[in-house]
Amino acid sequence: VGVGGGVAGGVGGGISVGGGVGAGCGGGACGVAEGACFEPSGTTHSVQWQYVGMGRGSYNTGNTYSYVGQGCGAYEQAVVSHPVGWKIRPICLLIPVLVILIVLVVLLWPAVTPTTAAPDVCDSPPGTASPEEERTCCEKYNKLCPPGQCLIWGDPHIMTFDHTQVDFLDEGVYWIVKSMTVWIQGRFKATPFTNGLAATDAIAIGGPFLKGHVLKVGSLDTGSISWDDQPICTGFPSSFNPGGLGTIRYNGQGALVDNAMASVGNGPHIVHADLPMGVHLQIMRWSHHINVRITMSRQPNQDGGCGNFNGDGADDTKEQIEARVGQVSQGQLLFRTWVPPHPAQHPSLSECSGSKRSEAEQ
Repeated sequence: VGVGGGVAGGVGGGISVGGGVGAGCGGGACGVAEGACFEPSGTTHSVQWQYVGMGRGSYNTGNTYSYVGQGCGAYEQAVVSHPVGWKIRPICLLIPVLVILIVLVVLLWPAVTPTTAAPDVCDSPPGTASPEEERTCCEKYNKLCPPGQCLIWGDPHIMTFDHTQVDFLDEGVYWIVKSMTVWIQGRFKATPFTNGLAATDAIAIGGPFLKGHVLKVGSLDTGSISWDDQPICTGFPSSFNPGGLGTIRYNGQGALVDNAMASVGNGPHIVHADLPMGVHLQIMRWSHHINVRITMSRQPNQDGGCGNFNGDGADDTKEQIEARVGQVSQGQLLFRTWVPPHPAQHPSLSECSGSKRSEAEQ
């Protein structure tokens, strides 16, 4: 009869005495789980008796095992620990959280639309692609778009690329065209002849398409024609080669933007700037202001006083344009001289004399 709950086996073999083995994994079946994320929740102990030979142990057996002295018995006892139950290691509680986070990242990560390079035909010279190819290149890649015209005249009035007239009137430096490639700025200043209203005093053309160079054209009496602030086209007629970036000609040929100026002064003095990417400007120089015709295709992210060139003239009002691009800051200035914004003096109808008012009403 064993002590503490039963004896298993017989003398000369392994005899197990004690409270038994608690519930758990036996035979190493759960060894992997135990080593990774599980550990015993408790431990029980049992005594095993092992025959070691007469005179080699400390215990002898009868009805029970009795201690007889070191080296006087035939048995020795060994205390064996047995795990009871299993519990999860704290660090393994993070695994479900990490799995959930990975799933959420995969599900919520924004889809990336692969970009497709424009076909070679979109980089061909104008007129070589078919109308369908030109339309596709324009709509999908913003290339080979049909050119449009923007007109600037007077104090100053602007007819946008989308055929809406905008009147600026105030002094300052304004974006005429602002895009990722082409930059055109207009400097608006009051003249002795405009009763406090501004007119286009000068225009500056620059941006990536000119590789950092700047062409500026001012009026006859108050400005000049310059390339990178160096005077050009000082004679009339004359021309200038801007080093592979097109041609600049200065003569009296070309259609006027404002036909009322046809008989003024010594005739028209027009700068023709044929620049990269099909950008063409005709700049008519008068004594104290200039008029401008800009012909070009739509450029990426284009906006400015000439409108956003999106085919919808309804969003080209002065208020909408100023809200989108505003005036030119000093850090973006292509001119050497900045004109601070200044509201124009708008004359009222009551200030107009009777004869002028009658003439205007006719």
